[in-house]
Amino acid sequence: MAGSSPASMTCLTAPFDGPPLDPSSPEAQQWVRDELANGQYLTEPSWWQRFVEWLSHLFGGGSSPSLLPSWVAVLVVVVVVAVVALVVLRLVRPESVTRRRPTAVAAVDDEGLSAADYRRRARASSDRGDWDTALLDSYRALAASAVERTLLTELPGRTAHEVAVSLGPVFPDHAEALASAASSFDDVRYGHRRTTRAQAAATTELDAELLQTKPRLGQVVAR
Repeated sequence: MAGSSPASMTCLTAPFDGPPLDPSSPEAQQWVRDELANGQYLTEPSWWQRFVEWLSHLFGGGSSPSLLPSWVAVLVVVVVVAVVALVVLRLVRPESVTRRRPTAVAAVDDEGLSAADYRRRARASSDRGDWDTALLDSYRALAASAVERTLLTELPGRTAHEVAVSLGPVFPDHAEALASAASSFDDVRYGHRRTTRAQAAATTELDAELLQTKPRLGQVVAR
């Protein structure tokens, strides 16, 4: 056997009819140690052993892996997993938030219709008792009307709440009603809540009142 000790080679090559070997206990133990020292008995280190060895070189300046406490390796693994999870969340979350966030396309412009078109749709929805759609289109009519009157710029990304905040100083007597209408819009459009006939009618009336109210032009903010 390649790499075996002379004693073990003697054992293997001795005639079978010769006297049996009778080594002492220390000699037998030494033969076993010599044989196991052969490279063919060595096993490849596991990935965990390689990882611990790498950590010991990284943090211990090349010290033996046995000097590195096992809890340190576990702690490093936990930290690495946490960092990877955080990076993944930061990469995925902006897209998800963007999809959930109300945009000007839905709250202000929707399908690019005029304020008059939105009002016609709101009336048709009210006639058939669809209060959710009536409220949404009434608020869109309100926002589209503000853009048409140059009280608001046509700004992508503007939310229903931002419309109310921008128009509040322009129509101070209706600021509270604007905030309430914006909340109702968000509840129906993005919170999937059902509205009532009274809430839909209040939004329709608010749109009509603003259309007849003279704005405070000094408070117009181009946003």
